[in-house]
Amino acid sequence: MGGAMAEALARHGHHALVEAHERAADNHRRLSQAGAGDVDEHQRLEQWHRWCAVVEDQLAAEADVNLPRPPGPS
Repeated sequence: MGGAMAEALARHGHHALVEAHERAADNHRRLSQAGAGDVDEHQRLEQWHRWCAVVEDQLAAEADVNLPRPPGPS
């Protein structure tokens, strides 16, 4: 795999991980609110996924600035 392809995949991966962590956090919040299973664990995992989303969002922003965009539509 070439460097440009790896960089494009990294950029895409960071953005995808932001969305995945946000969805996971929302799901844990809903489970906690419903009283399903270990509520404290769902609350802890919600917070953990929210922090992960913040970090991935920062990495995605850095990748958007520092990595060249591949040719074609964005």
